[in-house]
Amino acid sequence: MSWHLECNGKKFYNKLEAIEENTKSAQPIRFNASDSYESHDFSLEPTQTLEQMCKAEALELRNKHEEVFLFYSGGSDSHYILQTFIDNDIKIDKIIMVKSGYRSADFEINDYALPFVKKLAIPFEVRCPDQQYYHDFYRDKPLEFRTQNEFWHHFRLNNHFENLQSSPQNRVNLFGKEKPKLVFVQNNWYTYFIDIEVTNQPNQYNFYIENPMIYSKQCHMLKREIEKHRQPEEYNHITHYNENQDFWNKSIGRYDKEVFPLKFLNESGCYSNKDYLAIQSAEPRLVTAWKRRNYQLIKQFGTDWFNNGEPSLGSIGVFSKFYCLTNKDIKTVDDLYPDGFIIE
Repeated sequence: MSWHLECNGKKFYNKLEAIEENTKSAQPIRFNASDSYESHDFSLEPTQTLEQMCKAEALELRNKHEEVFLFYSGGSDSHYILQTFIDNDIKIDKIIMVKSGYRSADFEINDYALPFVKKLAIPFEVRCPDQQYYHDFYRDKPLEFRTQNEFWHHFRLNNHFENLQSSPQNRVNLFGKEKPKLVFVQNNWYTYFIDIEVTNQPNQYNFYIENPMIYSKQCHMLKREIEKHRQPEEYNHITHYNENQDFWNKSIGRYDKEVFPLKFLNESGCYSNKDYLAIQSAEPRLVTAWKRRNYQLIKQFGTDWFNNGEPSLGSIGVFSKFYCLTNKDIKTVDDLYPDGFIIE
C-alpha cells in the first residue's frame, strides 16, 4: 500500500518537499491511502475476530517474505503484534528496538521492551544514536541534509534509526501503526488518517492499517465500546485526548489487564514527554543547535505548516479522506467541516 502526499499532481514521501511544492504552486497538499481503501465498504464489520484476522495476516507476511523484522517499542501496539507471532508459533527473524540515546527518555525500551525480549529465543538489535551523531547532525550538517521522512523536528533523533532505505527487498519491516481515529459528525461515524502518523518507507508494513479489513474491524470495535460506555458529548474526544488512551487501547483489544506506558504529546511545551526528558538531559549547546536548525526551517518554510508555528511540535497534519462506518460513503475534510476541522 502506498501512503503518500500529493500536491499539484506530484507524489511526495517527504513532507518538506510537499510543503515546498505547496508554497510554489499554491495547490493544496492531500494525503492518499491506496485504492483498497477507496473500494472497501467500511460500514460492514468483518465477521472474524481481530485475533483471527491478525493471525492470518502474520502467516501471510511470513509466507511472502524471506525475512520478517519487527520494530518493537514495548508499547501496546507493537507488543500485540509480537504476541500474535509468538502465540501462533510464527517465526520472527529479528526484533529491532530503537532508542533516543537519552536514558531518561528511553524508559519504554529499557523498562518494558528489553526485559521482555531478552526472555525470548528471538535475535534482537538495539539501535541508538550516540552523542557524536547528535553533534554531527545538529552542529555540523547543513539544513539541506534531511532524513527520509521530514514530518518531525523534535529533539530526539531516534526516527533516523528507523530509516529503511537500504532494507533488502525480501524483508518486511513491521511497525505497529496505527490506532483508529474516529469522529461522529452529521449523525455518522467516520474514520480517517493524518499524514504525520502514517509514514511510508521501503518495505515498511504498518500492521494494523495495510489491510483495510483489519483496520475496519478495530474501528467497529471502538465505535461499539464508545456508544456503550460514553455519552454523545464525549464521542469525539476518545481518540484525540491523552487521558483516554487506556480506554482506546482496551476497546480495540490491545490489552485487557496488562500495564503499558502511556504516551503524552505536547508535554511541557515539547512534542512529547519523552522529548521533554531528553532535552532536560542534553548538553545545552546541542539544544541550542537544535533550536537554531528549527529557526532555519522557519526562515525557509515559514510558520504556517508547523504546529503553533514551531517545528519542534511537528508539521501540521494533512487529512486523508474520511471513510464512513455507518453507511457506504467517503467524504473529504471540507465536506464534513466546511468551516475547518474542529473537535466538539
